[in-house]
Amino acid sequence: MKRNCGEFFSPFYPKQLRSQNGMWSSSSSSLLSSATTTTTRTKSKTTSVLVPQKRGRRRRRPFVHVVENKNRIAFTKLELSENESSTVVVRLRQSDERFEHLRQVLKKTNKGDEFKATILNERLATGRILSYDDDDDERSVLIEILSTKEEEAKEEKMVTVSLILAMPRPKVLRRLLSVFAQFGVENVHMFSAEKTERCYFQSEVLTEDVLVREFTRGVEQNALDFKFPNASKCRNLNAVLEALLSSGDEEGRKGREENIAKRVNGRKGANFEWLLRSMRDEEEGEGGEERRRINLLAHPSSASVSVTEALAQEKSAISTNRVEILLAVGPEGGWSEEEVRTFETFDFVNVGLGNRVFTTDVATIALLSSINEYVEYSL
Repeated sequence: MKRNCGEFFSPFYPKQLRSQNGMWSSSSSSLLSSATTTTTRTKSKTTSVLVPQKRGRRRRRPFVHVVENKNRIAFTKLELSENESSTVVVRLRQSDERFEHLRQVLKKTNKGDEFKATILNERLATGRILSYDDDDDERSVLIEILSTKEEEAKEEKMVTVSLILAMPRPKVLRRLLSVFAQFGVENVHMFSAEKTERCYFQSEVLTEDVLVREFTRGVEQNALDFKFPNASKCRNLNAVLEALLSSGDEEGRKGREENIAKRVNGRKGANFEWLLRSMRDEEEGEGGEERRRINLLAHPSSASVSVTEALAQEKSAISTNRVEILLAVGPEGGWSEEEVRTFETFDFVNVGLGNRVFTTDVATIALLSSINEYVEYSL
């Protein structure tokens, strides 16, 4: 489409690329790299004609490692082995991003250099570089895994946090997974609220590969925890609350959580399923000490209080008992009246973040931050 004064209108090119006299700029630009500009002047007007060039074969970009900052470098138990001197070692090759992280970010390039490490779902540790080697035209580093007295002396958490989460949009959940691990959340129970789209449960975000990858990122950033959160999904809020919070259940934590599947699977539409288990409960055994629970419902109303105020009312119990804080976060559309009544039946305390309205990810992070701050600084 042509206009007087040489102005050319196209939805594919922004106005910023026009020159001051209304003609296309002939300077190089990424948007104009596939076309050349030919200018023709007449007595009455100036026009611009875009002549497409033949597109050549696209050159493949070289693979580039993305090196993320990590407070600890994580290893799996399967990567570890013992050498001839019965030392626990692990070898990283140059193609591994952790190799690049050691050299570029941590600057650990000499024999004997030490760094913080995590054996996922096992323990915290220290890594010591034994040697850099050239093997089959690829460099590698041999690392010795050590345990330190400080790490061995870490005590079990007296206060843990679990989450009942209305299944959010998959892209929001993907962002939150590493956040759960950063905060050291113990259990994440995702369920279908009345205002949740059922198709969300078909997302690849709920696959084991994605969960492990995102939880690993969170653990590497955390620097204090080495275990993944336990993750589960279900479709019936009332059934899961009954399984988690029913009174009179004298079994230990492991036995109670194993019973969830038995008690809920028989109910139509519940479909309780463990997506990922960090095996954190198997060490406690069935006779483990029962935790006292503090139930918080993220639901702003006239009766809601701040997270700090709700926890302050239970300060004496938190200081003298092993406590699990169970936080329920709803969908962006909010809880239904029936769901709120269900939570009231199980003695959940309404907590809020003031008068502002937040998205699920922002609200969840803010609530977990408030809980973490109170536990770290007020107990």
